[in-house]
Amino acid sequence: MFPINLRPSTAAEAGLQAGTLALVTLIPLLAGAHHAFLADLLGVSLRTIRLVHRSAGIVTCLLCPLHILIAVASKASLPLGNPQNLSAVIAALSLALLLLLACRIFRKFSYEIFLRVHQALSALLTYAVWRHLPSDRRFPRGYIYISAGLYLATSILQVGSIIFYNGILRYYRSRATLTHDHGAVKVSIQLQKQLEFDAGKYINLWTPSVGFWAFLQSHPFMVISWAPGKQHTIDLLIDPQSGLTRDLLYHAKQNHAINLLTMFSGPHGTSVAMDEYGSILMVASGFGIAAHLSYLKRLIYGYNARRTRARRIHLVWQIRHKTDAAVAQSLLNDALQDDKLDDGCILSISIYLESNDILTFPFGKRATVYPGTAPLSEIFLDEVLGKYIKKPAVEGAQKDVMALDSEKPMPEEKDIELGACKVSGYNDVRDQLRDLTRDYLEEGVELVELDYQPQ
Repeated sequence: MFPINLRPSTAAEAGLQAGTLALVTLIPLLAGAHHAFLADLLGVSLRTIRLVHRSAGIVTCLLCPLHILIAVASKASLPLGNPQNLSAVIAALSLALLLLLACRIFRKFSYEIFLRVHQALSALLTYAVWRHLPSDRRFPRGYIYISAGLYLATSILQVGSIIFYNGILRYYRSRATLTHDHGAVKVSIQLQKQLEFDAGKYINLWTPSVGFWAFLQSHPFMVISWAPGKQHTIDLLIDPQSGLTRDLLYHAKQNHAINLLTMFSGPHGTSVAMDEYGSILMVASGFGIAAHLSYLKRLIYGYNARRTRARRIHLVWQIRHKTDAAVAQSLLNDALQDDKLDDGCILSISIYLESNDILTFPFGKRATVYPGTAPLSEIFLDEVLGKYIKKPAVEGAQKDVMALDSEKPMPEEKDIELGACKVSGYNDVRDQLRDLTRDYLEEGVELVELDYQPQ
């Protein structure tokens, strides 16, 4: 299917092969319009899809200059009056702009503008390459047709899923209500069709009435609500930055955000099964707390219903300002309120404020705020050894019997209690947890990096 000679005999043939390989790498780049939907379709994480997309893009950017340089060196002239040559120049300029706009500074300036320009340049690049290729042969234009076919097929599937989950053909469209709390935006979406949202899922929200360019924008937001079975309402917690999220905050403050017309794609993402772990450590930085809230609700519900093996959940939350904690205070209190079986012994919350000018003080119900950064090494080791797990008295009795029956004294036990460490945090936090977990991989301690990671 891919007729490529890995040992070209001439420089011109090597240039042609570089161009053909670049066309092959376009296939994963154009496999889908939306990375989240493509990840769900393939059953992999969004991080994996982004890694494949980035790797294919790098390979394309390395092969195309080689193809161009050899083509220029092997020909005396490239008249732009020739449509194929003109298309090649347009394709090269499009690729150069795509590479330039991939710089972080442009993405941070306005992600929405970056995304639409990126998509427009990708379409222009694909069309220019198609015009550049000879039309009298099945290949290499066949690679463009394969890419276009995959893109069209996944787009049709995605549109179909949006119609199905939003109930567009049978129900009224969903409506959203916006509120604000300490600088954050809380969105409550009234679904017109009952849907089941597992823990850890997110949606891409489209609210065309909040801004001039809002009809061209959709954003991924974590679903913080969870309930057994299907839901009528889902809740989102949003950290306003710029663009669409800033418009959402403006409308929430002006009380213009009641019954806003909205649509969404999803639910997207992978839900991590936590029911078989005895002890779970959750680590969050800033608004990374949003990625943990639905898991907290599901785990506590499972514990109360005797459907999970968890005996301890420790949430460690690193924040920079006191107002950050106030945003999620009511949500965390709700989780603690649900933790009522056995006098509330499963959930522990530790909040660390990046300031040494405060003293340790209680925060809401059964939560504590500590000054400074979280001592992750100490916390991780305590959880690994089960220092704070309440063990039934029968376990101690069994150990005493074993000690009496044995002629030799029992050795000191170092059982590994921690089953999983979930993180939605800054880069340095994730790096530290990777190093800590690496030493306990053989003992079954698993590090789970959630789909949403704050920047």
